[in-house]
Amino acid sequence: MSDSDASKAAQPAPAGAAQAAKQAVVVIHGMGEQRPMDTIKAFVRAVRETDAVITANKLPHPSQIWSKPDPRTGSLELRRITTRESVASAAFPHGVRTDFYELYWADLTAGSSWEELTGWVRGLLFRPLSRVPPDVRSAWIVLWIATLVVIAIAALAVLPADAWRKIGAPWLADWHWLLAFVALAFGRWLHKAATASFGRVVRYTRADPNNIAARQAVRERGLKLLSALHEGDHYKRIIIVSHSLGTMLAHDLLSYCWAQRDAPRRIAETSPEFDALCELESAAAAVDRPDPPAAALDQYYAAQRRLRVALAARAPKDPQHASDPRWLITDFVTLGSPLAHAEFLIAASAEDLARRKFERELPQSPPLREDLDPKVFQLARATHKLPVGPSFETSKLISFPPPSSPHVWELHHAAPFAVVRWTNIYDSASLVFRGDIIGGPVASAFGPAVIDIDLKSLRGQSRSFTHTKYWAIDAEPIHIDVLRSAVNLLDKPLGGVR
Repeated sequence: MSDSDASKAAQPAPAGAAQAAKQAVVVIHGMGEQRPMDTIKAFVRAVRETDAVITANKLPHPSQIWSKPDPRTGSLELRRITTRESVASAAFPHGVRTDFYELYWADLTAGSSWEELTGWVRGLLFRPLSRVPPDVRSAWIVLWIATLVVIAIAALAVLPADAWRKIGAPWLADWHWLLAFVALAFGRWLHKAATASFGRVVRYTRADPNNIAARQAVRERGLKLLSALHEGDHYKRIIIVSHSLGTMLAHDLLSYCWAQRDAPRRIAETSPEFDALCELESAAAAVDRPDPPAAALDQYYAAQRRLRVALAARAPKDPQHASDPRWLITDFVTLGSPLAHAEFLIAASAEDLARRKFERELPQSPPLREDLDPKVFQLARATHKLPVGPSFETSKLISFPPPSSPHVWELHHAAPFAVVRWTNIYDSASLVFRGDIIGGPVASAFGPAVIDIDLKSLRGQSRSFTHTKYWAIDAEPIHIDVLRSAVNLLDKPLGGVR
């Protein structure tokens, strides 16, 4: 930057000039041994620095970013990446500046033992074939083949010399020790590679006594960051983007954060947000069916947006209020998510997964609509706005009136997707190593309002393993366009992803 450019950039805005809004993007990495900031730097380059549309702001060095220390990151190894103003949009008439944060958690989940890893693998292998979903059966078979190969090599290595002569391979009688060496070397390599890549999967996904402290530490770090981003009126919007195993963590964090923030979930009948809640309830009823029409889904997304804008517009916490009444998280973007295989990785079966959603352990989109008891039904009907049927037996809602406040309606604790749009990007796999076998469609497991986008349908079958390439800048930019639309930094309705 020249001296004149630097001077212009450093000058304060004229008195009375409108300032650009600010928003935060939280990036949550997946499994493996990532170094702090590696993931977020590549991600920011893909979605912001190289986007010629959002950076067309007529400012010096319009795509420039800054890396700044920020105590909200929770670590001196991490920094906040911030941008210049974007071009204007309907949501941000004066442009928006974006702060990118990385939720780094690899350091908290290291140390899975070989016994823990093999125990997890055994749990996956020794399942009836009927309980292995069709979309992961090829990977399950490959896992079995690899396991049997290791066992076979180890078994052959311990055969005595006479056994080799009897089976017609006397030349191996003096060289069978070589198999032992191969088995040992392969075992050591497998141990190192598996614990590095999948050890964190075991550490986070299994609620074993040895893992609970690590799971708690990861979740506390994430919730602390989301809480800090809600403080004050610094940000107008928060976007969560997660990859691989990080999508399971992000789904948990979204669930816990929503459940812990009581005030944003409560809407008085006399408040301006109540009409938006009623619109959402009607839209949710229209999509609460198998394969809802696209028009009904679009109405649901519009109602989601209206309600979350209303909740974000509330005044921030002040000394007279015990908690912040705002909700700022607007979008949840998952990339290569193993949540696509939830009935295999999280639950014991499809029935177990359905039960967990019904018990409101796992949030879905649209949220679970609850049966009404006669008293709640009468209160809902008295509003003349909430969509209820002719009787309580035929009526369901996402919200309910707390016993102490009959004219206040509270969205239940498993309803973050009443206001958060979920976009899931995946790349259908072929022969395990072409595309992304780890990710897949999520709507079938977590509700029809999840926006599933299959990259294969846009640019054909990938010829390589793409699980780590969702933000890789290469000669095929379609996946980058899809990613930018899903993250939707200008907050456009539907973001162009449908």
